[in-house]
Amino acid sequence: MRITLTLVLVLTLSELSAQSTDIPLNSWAYPVLDEWDVKSESGVFTEIKPISRRYFAEKLKETSWVETKADLFDKQYVLQETHEFQDSVAALPNPLFNTFFKYPADFYSYSDKDFDLHVNPVVVLGAAKDQQGRLDELLFENYRGLELRGTIDDKVSFYTMLTENQARYADYVQDVTDTTIAVPYEGFWKQYETTGVDFLRAQAYIDINATKHISAQFGYGKHFIGDGRRSLILSDVGNNYPYLRLNTRIWKIQYTNIFAQLVGETQGGDFGLLGTGSFTKKYLANHHLSVKVLPNLTVGLFESVIYGDSTQNLKVEYLNPIIFYRSLEQQDGSSDNVLLGLDFKWNLFHTMSLYGQLVIDELIVSEAFGDSGWWGNKQAFQLGAKYFDVLGIQDLNAQVELNRVRPYVYTHENNFTSYSHYNMALAHPLGANFQEVLLSLNYRPFTKWRVSADVLLASYGDDLGSASYGRDIMKSYNRRPSDYGVDLLQGNKTDLTMIQGKVSYQFWHNAMIDLDAIYRTETSETTSKENVILGATLRWNFPARSYLF
Repeated sequence: MRITLTLVLVLTLSELSAQSTDIPLNSWAYPVLDEWDVKSESGVFTEIKPISRRYFAEKLKETSWVETKADLFDKQYVLQETHEFQDSVAALPNPLFNTFFKYPADFYSYSDKDFDLHVNPVVVLGAAKDQQGRLDELLFENYRGLELRGTIDDKVSFYTMLTENQARYADYVQDVTDTTIAVPYEGFWKQYETTGVDFLRAQAYIDINATKHISAQFGYGKHFIGDGRRSLILSDVGNNYPYLRLNTRIWKIQYTNIFAQLVGETQGGDFGLLGTGSFTKKYLANHHLSVKVLPNLTVGLFESVIYGDSTQNLKVEYLNPIIFYRSLEQQDGSSDNVLLGLDFKWNLFHTMSLYGQLVIDELIVSEAFGDSGWWGNKQAFQLGAKYFDVLGIQDLNAQVELNRVRPYVYTHENNFTSYSHYNMALAHPLGANFQEVLLSLNYRPFTKWRVSADVLLASYGDDLGSASYGRDIMKSYNRRPSDYGVDLLQGNKTDLTMIQGKVSYQFWHNAMIDLDAIYRTETSETTSKENVILGATLRWNFPARSYLF
């Protein structure tokens, strides 16, 4: 990728500074950071994830409160995750064979003044049974692999993970694969025992501080932008992608650039994806500015552009890290797909956080405030709240979130410019033309235990036939049946209800046993589906995945 040239330029800016790897997405540590942020009202930048271990370590030192045994456990968890940046974390007195488990967070570790290395196995073994779905076979997850991370000369950090995987997911997850030829969260796959999938998962990056305040990360992975359960800007529901991320944090500002190469469209069938030839490429450029307006209020502005065509050429103008993309798109004839908007996080009373996102895909003011139902009114918004220690009950936390996305948001003329990657949405897993309410509760009855419950109430307007009613973002908006009279939930209105509960026990650092229960119904005039799933999973060094859709 030619964006590597940008990386080379960045690295020549100045002497390199100390750096670190990131804590993986969906780790146990992220809800902990959210709680620290709210209770301290110190203005932690939590919008762009993953977040570096060094930043976690810095915020841990600013955390002076520990109210419960669960708080103390969480603080120790983050200490272990960031122990290379902590002077207070001592090695275990009796490591296995005097070599392994010197620290609870590391199967193997080595450190001297020039080199720091951490090696961990990755294991997920899970089984479940759907009492009502169409699959009689046992559902399962079987992931095995290795994770390595480290730092060289206290200047260059690296991370790599590789796992070999087989799985049979619930039928509603398979329905996504049947319609998109994509496995949620994953990439290239092939059929396994008729109803299962087999795939490799790889992720890697190098991370370097160009200056004291600017870092550059070049890798293969994904990101999540926002403070909610969902993101309407950029989420991790799809496959990994090659990227360059520049992060500038100074004064009251965090400014992040993400330049990525995406896959426009894959080919395959129920046997899996075709492995002959190269899939078509397209590109993403995103920049996000967060400003601490007040110690407890952060406001952000973002802009994303998706572009590509059959030539698969990179547009150098979008590599400018501080230019307004919409103006460039207009100069080029408005052939690309630009989204812009804002987000915010407002911490209140040391117990609550309000957050939200607004995404504008297209806007003509006269049409937006009229009642004609113009198809180009393509906007989406999110509004949510987190409440810690509900009604004074320690370690009981709640979250409520509303997401509403109008028809045709994220869609464009073709797959080269739709807001997608590897046939999956880059933002919300439901695509567009939907509204949903998410309710979540989690409680810590004991220090190593976390009990959680989620309720999803959603409605969406599904497409009918070959016409696009605005939900499938891979369909061209030129296949819309009309320009006016476009309403939210148009098409085949479908109601989705999902209730899931999880009990997690962390018996060793990053080693968990999960017990899961899921009830799901999906109904419309033409379909009716029901799932009742009970399962158990052993996870070691792999965060839990949510199939809440």
